[in-house]
Amino acid sequence: MKHSRTIIQTSAIALFVFSGSGQISFAQVVNIGAGTHVVADGNINLVIDQGGMRNDGNFHKGQSTVYFDGSNTTTLSGSQTTQFHNLGFRGTGIKINEGTADVINTLMVEGSTTLDADGSANNRAFTMKSSDTATANVDILVNSHIIGNVTVERHIHTGTGPGQHPKSWQFLATPTNGQSIFQSWQENGLAPTGYGTWISGTGTGFDVTTLAPSVKYFNDNTGDWTGVTNTGQNLQLPLGYMLFVRGDRTVTTYNGTPNQTNMRSKGTLHTPVNAPPDVPVQANRFQSFGNPYASRVEFDKIFQISTGISNLFYAWDPSLNGSWGLGGYQTISALAGYIPSAGSPSTYYPAGVPSPYIESGQAVLVQSNGSAGNIKFSENCKAPGSRLVNRQTLTSYSQVPAHRQLMFCSLFTNQGNIADGNIIVFEDGLGNNINHYDAKKLPNAGENFSITRNDTLLSLEARQYVQEPDTVFFHLKNLRAQNYQFRFAPMHMPAHLAAFLVDSHLQQYHSVSLTDSSFIDISINSTPGSAAPGRFYLVFKPSVVVPVQFTGIAAQRTSKTVNTITWNTDNEIGLRLYQIEKSADGRQFEPIGTKAPAQNQGGQATYHLLDGNALPGFNYYRVRAVNLYGSAQYSRIAVVDPLKETPAISVYPNPVVDNNIQLRFTGAKTGNYTFRLNNESGQTIYRHRAQVQQPDQLLLLKPSQVLSAGTYWLQVIDVDGILYTEKIMVQ
Repeated sequence: MKHSRTIIQTSAIALFVFSGSGQISFAQVVNIGAGTHVVADGNINLVIDQGGMRNDGNFHKGQSTVYFDGSNTTTLSGSQTTQFHNLGFRGTGIKINEGTADVINTLMVEGSTTLDADGSANNRAFTMKSSDTATANVDILVNSHIIGNVTVERHIHTGTGPGQHPKSWQFLATPTNGQSIFQSWQENGLAPTGYGTWISGTGTGFDVTTLAPSVKYFNDNTGDWTGVTNTGQNLQLPLGYMLFVRGDRTVTTYNGTPNQTNMRSKGTLHTPVNAPPDVPVQANRFQSFGNPYASRVEFDKIFQISTGISNLFYAWDPSLNGSWGLGGYQTISALAGYIPSAGSPSTYYPAGVPSPYIESGQAVLVQSNGSAGNIKFSENCKAPGSRLVNRQTLTSYSQVPAHRQLMFCSLFTNQGNIADGNIIVFEDGLGNNINHYDAKKLPNAGENFSITRNDTLLSLEARQYVQEPDTVFFHLKNLRAQNYQFRFAPMHMPAHLAAFLVDSHLQQYHSVSLTDSSFIDISINSTPGSAAPGRFYLVFKPSVVVPVQFTGIAAQRTSKTVNTITWNTDNEIGLRLYQIEKSADGRQFEPIGTKAPAQNQGGQATYHLLDGNALPGFNYYRVRAVNLYGSAQYSRIAVVDPLKETPAISVYPNPVVDNNIQLRFTGAKTGNYTFRLNNESGQTIYRHRAQVQQPDQLLLLKPSQVLSAGTYWLQVIDVDGILYTEKIMVQ
């Protein structure tokens, strides 16, 4: 349907509805008069050819798309803000905005068109809106261009309502160039409801002076964050900013109630004519970058055109709260199908749902693949749609190949909140040494649940195909004294193996399913070893049960250098040998001897082995039963405690020299000691008190009077009141 005249005159029609899903075309100018309502109902396309739209009334956008076709023209004008769902400019020449326009979903500038966003006098408003349901995006630009200032919003979902998060750090990008931090995120010092935030720090332009900054950027030289010292500096920074958001500008105190806000900035956008700069990456370093576009981008496309980076990124998740409520990093790797490392319904990254995109206004971190390089961007990296980092579209972006085996490991608090997580990936070609497939751990301020390999902490470990007896060592940090729960979610794991979570503190084995989710409760308390970082590890064993049952194992110290290991078995059938293994840390075991099975016909047996090289510290022992086909199973671990040396105090040298009595403490309790020196007549001629700070220590006593030649008795009273007496000779 094509119209060749003005479609609506001022006040002539109170309501005009366009409905359906087709296309309606207009020629020349569409005038919406004062008091008139134009409703674009449904997904209808309104095409305005060789004309424009003047809005002095009300335009109701619905889910419509409005296109301005043709050549040079003033496309938008009028006294009222015109809000579009989708807005397109096609054809040739310059399309000028001389009104006030908002885009809710997608802005398209096609053909050889140039959009002048802020008008001929550079004083018009053109805004890419953001809310808790959608963030507007600029579609791919090919031969087209956008000039003038555009305002780009980024909604922050702070608050106390459902789905919202408390005051938190946000890792933000800056897609416009033209304003300072003060002009944009501080709203020129004003406090409009729903916009900006209170920014603190030390320097110039802050709302309040504090020692710790609330806005900072990543420094790849130090691997740490550098605080901003002047909010008058240009907002646009390719590295992005970590910004603490309390709510909008009306929230001015540390204990003020957080509310939703929008971080907005106004300036020019990156286009093919004004392309974003590369971000350099140093070899073996982390680097940050902000999404340079007012559009979501697909990380894999950035990876494909960049150099020196691994195909993974770290996204800051303000709702990854754990027990501390501080947020944390999600590791998102191509190896795991871009499924986040700590996904959960309570976080902004749902479990098992790929998250391959970096949103408009979002910044992330990447790691070097071992070489230096550059992060590059192009219009083709853009992707349609948006999410608030918590608005996840539950669609499958890429399927994990069926031959790739994964184990998703998560740590939950006693309140059911996810605290952290990691991923183990198994596939031939990934290697068992640390390489660019592995994701190094970025530490959270709260609980940390990572993997340790060769003294390196990982949030994703890539390994060769799993086989018996592969072991994955976990690392815990910042856990509180409370109950937690491990959750394991396997994907494509092999059926011929079984997995067990080993608790080296309680000497317990917990079965971990390789076909379904597993939930294992743990407790952290004040008991030594309860919060040990390496308390837990995951062991893979054959799923076929070896025909033997360990009914007991014990180990005890029989002398300083000899330990005796005893174990009992039942149902011995088809065994080749028992191999006894020893460890100094309960993790890395080495064989120290073997025993042949005594029964091997289904009976019971008891075995003993002497370890003549017992360690003075802890000794850990386990027995490995190997059957005739090479399959094996392990006993639980037996522990022998360290040697307890009898405290000893001696005088050296004796006879004493130059009135100096030097005491040597060995294995002593630390604390305050009392010293009395008596002559042969039993008279106390010298008293002294001193602190012994270490179990093995030298301490010098120097009596005030000169000791004449003869025999003396030194009495030492320790912290428990035990008396030691040493004979001293003076020549």
